[in-house]
Amino acid sequence: MLRSWIVLISFLLVTVMSSSFALGAEPMAKIHDMLINADSMYRDTEKEVVELEGNIQIVYKGQHIKADKAITSLRSRQVELYGNVEIMDAKNTIVGDQVFLDYENNTGMIYNGSVQSGPIMFSGDVLQKTGESEFVVSSADYTACTNCPASWSFSGTTVRAELGGYAYIKNAVLRFGHVPVFWMPYLIVPLKSDRQSGLLTPTFEVSDKGGFAISQPYFWAISRSTDATFEVKDYAKRGLKGLVEYRYMLNDTSSGTMNFGTIFDQAFAQDDRLNLYRPASEKGDPLERWFLRYDHYYDMPDGIVHRAQLNLASDLQYPKDFPTETLNHGDSAMENRMSFTKNTLDQHYSVDSSYYVNMLHGNPQEGNEDAVHRIPELRFSQTQENIGETNFIYSLNLTYVNFTRAGQAYDDMTEQTINGNKIRFPTNTCNDPRWEDNPNCRRVYDGSYNPGLDQIRTGQRLDFMPALYYPIKFGDGLDVIPAVSYRETHYGFNIDEDQYLSRRYIRTEIGARTNLSRIYGDTVNSKATRYKHEIIPEVIYTRLPWVSQDDNPFFGTGSISDAPYTARDSITDLDIASDYGVQFDYYDRVYDRNLVTLALTNKITEKRWIGDRPEYRQVGYLKLAQSYDGTQENKVGVKEPWSDLTATLDVRLDRFQTYSIFNYFPYQNVTNASSRVRLLNDMGQFFQVQLTRQYKVTPGQSANTSDRQEDYTFSAGFTSRFINLMGKFVYDANWAESTTRDQVKSWAYIAQFKPPGDCMMITFIHDQVTGGDTNFKLNFEFTFDGNPKPALPPEALDSYGF
Repeated sequence: MLRSWIVLISFLLVTVMSSSFALGAEPMAKIHDMLINADSMYRDTEKEVVELEGNIQIVYKGQHIKADKAITSLRSRQVELYGNVEIMDAKNTIVGDQVFLDYENNTGMIYNGSVQSGPIMFSGDVLQKTGESEFVVSSADYTACTNCPASWSFSGTTVRAELGGYAYIKNAVLRFGHVPVFWMPYLIVPLKSDRQSGLLTPTFEVSDKGGFAISQPYFWAISRSTDATFEVKDYAKRGLKGLVEYRYMLNDTSSGTMNFGTIFDQAFAQDDRLNLYRPASEKGDPLERWFLRYDHYYDMPDGIVHRAQLNLASDLQYPKDFPTETLNHGDSAMENRMSFTKNTLDQHYSVDSSYYVNMLHGNPQEGNEDAVHRIPELRFSQTQENIGETNFIYSLNLTYVNFTRAGQAYDDMTEQTINGNKIRFPTNTCNDPRWEDNPNCRRVYDGSYNPGLDQIRTGQRLDFMPALYYPIKFGDGLDVIPAVSYRETHYGFNIDEDQYLSRRYIRTEIGARTNLSRIYGDTVNSKATRYKHEIIPEVIYTRLPWVSQDDNPFFGTGSISDAPYTARDSITDLDIASDYGVQFDYYDRVYDRNLVTLALTNKITEKRWIGDRPEYRQVGYLKLAQSYDGTQENKVGVKEPWSDLTATLDVRLDRFQTYSIFNYFPYQNVTNASSRVRLLNDMGQFFQVQLTRQYKVTPGQSANTSDRQEDYTFSAGFTSRFINLMGKFVYDANWAESTTRDQVKSWAYIAQFKPPGDCMMITFIHDQVTGGDTNFKLNFEFTFDGNPKPALPPEALDSYGF
C-alpha cells in the first residue's frame, strides 16, 4: 500500500514539473543550418514550413534576424518577417515593418524600412535588396549623419546604392534638417572611404575684382598611385577658368604634384596695372592668364634623389591676384629648379639647375631677359674624414656654376649721389632709380662695357677648397680645433676684355670650446624626468695670411683689407654702390680676414620616459655671439671693429614656444629682430605673436630709423566640437612711411562650422593679401563615407599672401 502511494505521488510531481517547464521554456531548434529561437514554433514537415511568433531570433550564415512573427519556407529558402524586423550582419543593419527575404541568395524586399552601414543610412517606403550590398530604394532618404534629425540628407524618387561603392540618386533634394535647399536631377555620391571618381561639392567665392564665382571640381581616381582634380570656376567679372591638379606616387617616399590653370581674364583687361604698359590698340583686350606649379621628389636606385620644382605664370601680377595658386606672392623671383643628388657616407654629388623669373618689374608682361640663372651648377663635397689612422681630418669642396641669362652679359649702370649717399642703378631713359614703376621709362644698353661702372651679370665660376683639421682634447673639458684651408676660384666672363680672373687665399682658424653641465631632477628614480643644463663658451680666431686676386673692378674698387664683411653678413641693395660692389652671389666675398668671434651657448635638454623608451628633446637654447675685426685697426677713417651682437633664443615647451633672432648694431644703436612667440594646448588652440624688424645698416653711417620694416603678425586658432576658428593679420608699425599708408598690410581668417552628426563641415574664408584683393570663400564639405573631415592645420593661413 505504501509503495502504491509513493508511485502515485512521484508521478504527480513529475507531471506538474514537466508542465511547468513546458510553459516557461522557449522552443529552440537547429533546422537547415539555421539556429531558431522564439516564444512559440510550429513546423509543418509535409510543406516544409516553420511558423514562429514572439521574440524571434534566427541566426544563419553570419546574419542575426529579429522579428515579432516569421514564416519560413525551408523548401524555397525564403522567410517572411513581420513586426519590428531587424537583420544584422558584420557590415549592415536592415530595419523594417515587413521583410521578404531570400536568405540563401541574400536578396529580398523591405517595406517601410532602412539600411544602415556605419553612419551611412538609407530609408524609404520600399527597399529592394538585389545583392550582398546592393539596394534599390523608392521614395528614399540618404544621410551619413549620426544625429536625428540629420544635419543634412538627400531625398530622391529612387536611389540605387552599393555600400562600399556609389549611390545614384534621381531627383535629389538636399535638405538641412527638414528644410529643402537645393534640387539636382541626378546625383552620384561615394559610399566608401577609398579614393573614387566623382563630383566634389562646389565652392562659392566673392572678390572685388573677380565678382561672384562658383567652382565645380571633379575628382578622378586614375589608379592606385595617381589621381587628378579638374575644376571649372566661373567668375562674374573675370570669366571662365579651368584648373587641374595632378598627383602621383612613385613609391613610398616619392611623389609629385602638378597644378595648372588658365583664364581669359576680362577684369584684368581693364586694369591699369596692365593697360599703363600696353599700346592703345591692345588696351581692354582680354588677356590669357595661366600658371604652372610642379613639385617632384623621387628616390631613385643607388641613393640618387631627383628633385624638380616649377613655378611659372603668364604675367608678374598673377601671384598677387591668385596667391593660393602660385603660393609665392611677395617673393622677388619665381624659382624653377631641378637637381640630381647622390649622398654616400662621406661624399655628396649634385647636378643642379635654377631658372628664375624676375618679379620686380612694374610691367606685368615684362620680359625675363635680365634675370640671371644658374644652369648648370655642379657640386662635389667630401665630408670631414680622418687621414688613415691619424688624428688629421680633411674635407674637400668643388663647385662649378654657369651664370647665364637671355639678355646682355652685363648691365649698363648709372651712378648718382642722393642726400650724401652714393647709389647705382641700371641706366634708363628717365635717369631714375625707380624707373621700373614708370611706364614711360626704358632701360638703355649702349653696347659698350664700362669696366669701372657697369655690372657683370653672366659668366662661369670654378671653386676649389680643401681643408685640414687636427682636433686636440685637453683633459675632459677643453676641445681645440686648429684648421687650415686653401681656396682657389676661377672666373670666366662673356665680355670682350678681361675674360678670365682668379682669386686665391689661405685661411687659418683655431677654435676652442669647453662644456660645463649639470643634471637637475630626481636622480634616484631611473625613469624620472631629468634636465641637463649645458654652458658652452667658445672662441674662434680666423685669419687670412695670404690673399691673391687679379686687379679688376669685378672685385670692387676698395682695398680688400678694409672690406667690412663677416660670414654672417648677407648681400643687400646697399652693396651695389659700395666700394666692394656685388659679384655673382655671397660666395664671391672674402670675409673674416682677421676676426675673433666670442660665443656663449646655453642648452637645456629634457630626458623623459615614454613607456620603456627614453625620449630626449632640447627644450631651451640661447646663444650670444659677437666678433671683433682686427683689420679695422689699420683702416683710415671710421673704424667699427665690433660686429653686431647676435642673440638666438629657441624654447620648445609643451605649452610655450619661441624662436627669436636679435642683431644689435652697437655703432648704429639699432636692433634687427625676427621673433616668434607661441602659446598652445593639446586641443590645437594657439596664440602667436611675430615681430619682423629690419633697418638698413651701412657700415660707417648712422641708420635712418624711419626707413625700416617693422611688422607685427598676430595669429590665433580655436578648436571645439562644433566650430574651428583661425585668424592672422600683419600690422605695419611703420605705416606712416609706407607708400600705401595701410596700417594692416594683410589679413585672413578661416571659420569652420561642424554641425552635429559628424557628417558635414562648412568652411568660410575671408582674406586680403598685401596690396591685393579682398576675397570671400564658402565651401560645404559633406561626409559621404562616414569619415569626418579633418580641420585645416594652422599652416593653411600661410597660403593667403603672408
